[in-house]
Amino acid sequence: MNLSISESNDHLKSVFFEKAYSPLVILNSELVFVDVNNAAETVSGLNRKQFIGKSLLDMFPYLKGTKRLESYKNVLKTGKPLGFDSVSFFTKDGIEHKFMIRAFKIGDFMGISTLDVTTLTDIIGELKNAKTSLQNANEHLKVQNQELEDFSYVVAHDLKAPLSNLKSLIKIVLSTNDISDELYPMVDRIGKVAEVMCSKIRGINDVMAVKSSFGEKHQKILFAEIIENIKLTHSEEIINSRTIIKEDFSKCPFIEYNPSHIDSILLNLMSNALKYRHPNRKLNIKISTKVIKGRTHLFFKDNGIGFDENLATNKIFGLFKRMHTHVDGLGVGLYIIYTIIKKNGGNIKVKSKINIGTEFTIQF
Repeated sequence: MNLSISESNDHLKSVFFEKAYSPLVILNSELVFVDVNNAAETVSGLNRKQFIGKSLLDMFPYLKGTKRLESYKNVLKTGKPLGFDSVSFFTKDGIEHKFMIRAFKIGDFMGISTLDVTTLTDIIGELKNAKTSLQNANEHLKVQNQELEDFSYVVAHDLKAPLSNLKSLIKIVLSTNDISDELYPMVDRIGKVAEVMCSKIRGINDVMAVKSSFGEKHQKILFAEIIENIKLTHSEEIINSRTIIKEDFSKCPFIEYNPSHIDSILLNLMSNALKYRHPNRKLNIKISTKVIKGRTHLFFKDNGIGFDENLATNKIFGLFKRMHTHVDGLGVGLYIIYTIIKKNGGNIKVKSKINIGTEFTIQF
């Protein structure tokens, strides 16, 4: 038998109602159940006959006097739909389910559709607990890091004076004629060890000084002025080595940054370029800046002896890590640069080839 369009539509609606994955119910204007679908029977553990003809309060007496009950009545009165994000429902076995509920008017009736979000709610709860645990762990790590930094500062500060005194005493002993030829090499070696230890302590103090300056206000700084001051600092070495320095700050003449930090970055880059210049050619240094996608970029390039760029980042930028040992150095400069840039939300990349040169690209 052929169904009319109206009958066909009613049939499709009936099939949709029954086959829906989520519980659906229909109540009349007195909040009495008119129909429930299969999913509602499954979740509640009750059959359709146990619902039909019963009022909402008969089935869920705990709703009496609640705002939710008044909200349902208001849907029937005004026709405005409403929703609840997380409503608890307990089965006859005491199992809790969490539902999102949507109530809406259908003619003189009210339909209620639900979505079981129990699993999602549990996951969200677990994520919140995990977030809290991570926050607590992070706070604990911050405290530990601060304690370690304080300890490092105290150790470095307290060891500086006695080590300097030891170094001075060893020099005095070596300058006298009272030391035997057998003991002289040993005492001399002790002096060199003391010198290394003093250098390490100075390096730690430099690092601690930089870290203690985080949080200071940023200021407008002209790159040309910073470079000019750095050239004055290294003027003798620049002149004696006949170093050529080319600057181009036309595309980005200034930056808003911590003055001591930008000075430290450029000073260490310049110091390294001069220190590791190639012995068989004149040192050329090129410094330029530009804005890329709203971020200030600094390019610092030299034609020095270079190093193997395939070394791990923690080797290149690690504390007391050195690319070359044929000249004096602590291996602190690049670590300080890396620490400053990362702490300020920037990034640094390096390209280098042995006997060709090195280029640093810094994104502030």
